[in-house]
Amino acid sequence: MIFDSDCKLPPELWLIIFRLATRPDDGQLTSIYEPFEGCFDLVSETVLRTRRSLVQVCRTWRALAIVFLYEDVRVRPDVDTLSKFLESDGPSTPGRWVRRLELPYTLTDHNSSTDVVQILQSCPFLHTLVRPYLPEVRRETHELRFGFPTGIVALSSLTRLDWWHYHTVARSGGINSLVDVLDNAPYLEYLTLGGEFHTAEELGALHLPALTTLRLRRVSATLLLQICGWVLPSLAHIIVDFSPESYAIEQVWSTFGPQLSTVEFGRNVVFLMSDQIASFLRAAPTSVKTFNYFVFFTMSPQLAVEAEASVERVGVHAFPCKMLPNLWEHLDRHFWWLSGPSLPALQHVVLYGDWSEIMKDPRFPRLRGRLEGKGCEVKFASESIGWP
Repeated sequence: MIFDSDCKLPPELWLIIFRLATRPDDGQLTSIYEPFEGCFDLVSETVLRTRRSLVQVCRTWRALAIVFLYEDVRVRPDVDTLSKFLESDGPSTPGRWVRRLELPYTLTDHNSSTDVVQILQSCPFLHTLVRPYLPEVRRETHELRFGFPTGIVALSSLTRLDWWHYHTVARSGGINSLVDVLDNAPYLEYLTLGGEFHTAEELGALHLPALTTLRLRRVSATLLLQICGWVLPSLAHIIVDFSPESYAIEQVWSTFGPQLSTVEFGRNVVFLMSDQIASFLRAAPTSVKTFNYFVFFTMSPQLAVEAEASVERVGVHAFPCKMLPNLWEHLDRHFWWLSGPSLPALQHVVLYGDWSEIMKDPRFPRLRGRLEGKGCEVKFASESIGWP
């Protein structure tokens, strides 16, 4: 690789700058649990525009930034062209740069599954595979598009799988089958599940030895009970993005509780409809030290929790919710709960999101004072933000 003589910075520094400029905000390229991370979300258009712009500046910048341009690939209808573009045995082919692949079900029927399998085979360092929710899939599966078996390849580099399940599509197996994909991804660390799981028999008993994070989108109580039969020795973090049947989620806490360190409630208005926090705390095992939730999307505990939770750290996200009639009454109830007796081990309250308008209100110091009076440290997730 030849660099221009008038380039003032060494290539190593340019790579760091380009990496920071093109990194997705929500950590979609990582399999490590991060609080309040999105899933199934697209990398922002700003990031994509930045990547495209960098490679058009000059030959030097193109040589340095090209690896970031193909880092996140979204498969679209021209599957054959993409397959040929990624397929090569050379040391610097685009397929080797792909880290995240978004693969719609509409492109994995029997007409194009061969090209899709070839695309996967051309990405030997793929970290994240996304099978997204698509409304049109349900409308189209009445056709005989998924009646033939589809292929699969070894996914030994895969560490994260964001999977929206379609019962009618999974019958074709291969890359359309969650079981087949999991069987071929022995080092999977992060699994997101959602969709149409009609029967527990679809999955059976699974052994995922490396899985550390399980994210539950919209899944049935039947599936939750089935998951309780899985062998997940490394599981430490569970994210719940919906309000499940109480008996099913309580079984999840009971089964995996002794090994969990983190529980997170997602940004969903259903958590405003019932007291999910109290239900969780009553069943919370002593191993759970961190609890994260969206304060304006979650009902505060309505009754005193008799069990003394061992939670030491609570992350509170301030993403706004327009359904709340009185924001400050809602916030006041949550801070009373945080500063009360239900969390005797609480040491840290970490604020995520945009708290700037709330902090300007003269009522906020009183809320913060309750926690500090309890001996809790109140801080922002971003160290660059300080108190007014």
